[in-house]
Amino acid sequence: MLTFHRHIKAISFLLLLFSGIFAGCAIAFVADMPYKPFFVVALGLVFPFLALFIKDLRQFLLVASIVSIPIYLDVNFMHIFERQAGASTVGISLTDILLLILLFLWLLELASKDRPYAIFYARLTVPALLYIEAAALTLLWAPRLDLAIMEVFRMIKVCALYFILLNHLRDERDLRLAMWALIATVAFESMIAGLQIVKGGLLGLEFLGEAPADPDGDASLWRVMGTLGHPNKLATFIESLLLLCVGAFLIEKKKWLKIASLSITGLGLVTLIMTGTRGAWVGFVAAFITFLFFAVRNKHIDIKLILKPAIIVVLLMLMIGLSFSGMLTERIFGDDYGSAESRIPMFQIAFNIISAHPVGGVGINNYQVNMREYNDSVRAMRYTTIPRPVHNMYLLVMGETGLIGFAAMMLLLLSFISILVKTAASSSPQLAVIAICILSGVAAFCVHGLVDKHPPGGYAPFYAMMAVGASAYLIDRRRFHHS
Repeated sequence: MLTFHRHIKAISFLLLLFSGIFAGCAIAFVADMPYKPFFVVALGLVFPFLALFIKDLRQFLLVASIVSIPIYLDVNFMHIFERQAGASTVGISLTDILLLILLFLWLLELASKDRPYAIFYARLTVPALLYIEAAALTLLWAPRLDLAIMEVFRMIKVCALYFILLNHLRDERDLRLAMWALIATVAFESMIAGLQIVKGGLLGLEFLGEAPADPDGDASLWRVMGTLGHPNKLATFIESLLLLCVGAFLIEKKKWLKIASLSITGLGLVTLIMTGTRGAWVGFVAAFITFLFFAVRNKHIDIKLILKPAIIVVLLMLMIGLSFSGMLTERIFGDDYGSAESRIPMFQIAFNIISAHPVGGVGINNYQVNMREYNDSVRAMRYTTIPRPVHNMYLLVMGETGLIGFAAMMLLLLSFISILVKTAASSSPQLAVIAICILSGVAAFCVHGLVDKHPPGGYAPFYAMMAVGASAYLIDRRRFHHS
């Protein structure tokens, strides 16, 4: 049996070696940007040899997969850069490659172990699959099949991300690693945003996902975007994960980890303000209130422990708010060039689309294709055009996939919230705090979704949060049954 396991490890390493070399060389031939081939080839060639020095390859890949989510080091084989809310490219990213290796390791475990770790968790996985099926169903009537296929492909990829991570987050140590991996992404994006603030513009990191410079100029250049391509996307990312930093302060015992978590919290708050995204500011306030409510409600978490980070966060918010008071005042009360007012005709168009296509919608990722045909509002006559889809994720999902897709999305959200609420009452402080932080991020995501277009269907960070939240619930249930 021992010899068999050694053979499995040897085969795993050889396949890892050749897959890395093949991926690097293949991408070098098809990549269309000058810097991407160099970085991807380097990673592809170095990774197999790096694996020799890693004690736990599975945990290394787990962390690397999560950390790489906001880094768009990818190669796209199809580009349709239009103003749809969903996918505009089809390609392979670094995250995809790492997840494929994780999947391969898991399949090896299934083949070689008598009792392998295998979780389906129908309570959350089935709603996720139903959401994809509802979106895929609209391929039958979507006017632009290419756009619809792009989004369905992306939804399948992020659902696979959730499922693979779910089967590799097996105990509290894995969850702690995943928590810090997500915190590391907040730190990375905050540092990139900080450099954009210092420079007063873009850094030329298009190969990592930073948007290219606008040839016509950008009046709102001060709104940082990190590597996510748009200030609103960065704001959604930060607001959803920022309270994990506060959670780390509660969980960790070492002083330097507590200092690191608070430092990243401060950086994240500055970044959130500098995105200029008002909906995200409201979303974060909702997240913070949610965090306090469920943390105080848990009888196994000492209130004194909660008060300290809560007071620190409030003080940080006040200090940072005062430091950027001019910018905040301008963004809230100043001229936004009709940005907020233009949302009203967007809503009216959405209601018209939903009335015309109530059951199945106009097709996934096809909202913007014919939306101008439904523009009959007098208010919209003031605008030469309304180029973007409605800034409301609920109306957007309803318009693109109808009642079928909307019901599937709400089932997914409610199922996820339900398991987080249950885990938030756990007798394990670590599991409870992680669940509360994820629940707070979901609250921010849902509140911000009232004024922005970021449905969860193809959003990788949301599905990573789903994997962490579901794993926390399952680990807590196992603890309960063992006790």
